[in-house]
Amino acid sequence: MTETTRTTVTLSKISMEQVRELVGVFGNTPASVISRIVEHFFDYGRFDDILEKLRAKKRELFPPDERTIKSKIENLFKGADKVPLDDFLDFLEVDKRYALDNLHLWSEKFNIKISQNLVIKTEDNSET
Repeated sequence: MTETTRTTVTLSKISMEQVRELVGVFGNTPASVISRIVEHFFDYGRFDDILEKLRAKKRELFPPDERTIKSKIENLFKGADKVPLDDFLDFLEVDKRYALDNLHLWSEKFNIKISQNLVIKTEDNSET
């Protein structure tokens, strides 16, 4: 059985009327219709580009705190000395602009640099 979570939604009258029109065709109740609409939005790949833009916007608006970034960078470079830039950004859960704005700080703090689209761990010159 699938794990579920309950929530309450507020819809405009027009949207609720559209949901009611789908009862019996797309679900047996308004709640089941809304549930199926949400599942289609997330599950069928047609909206992946929209979802990625929304996730990117969230990463831009709410970047992780410095403690989280420090922990992730240190853990990442325990097992590797270079990582593709896109993988690095995904792992940190930050957008590219935020990373580029902070790279000069991170390069000094964590002994990393970017070269040929790779984030590279450089030799330790001092304790971090």
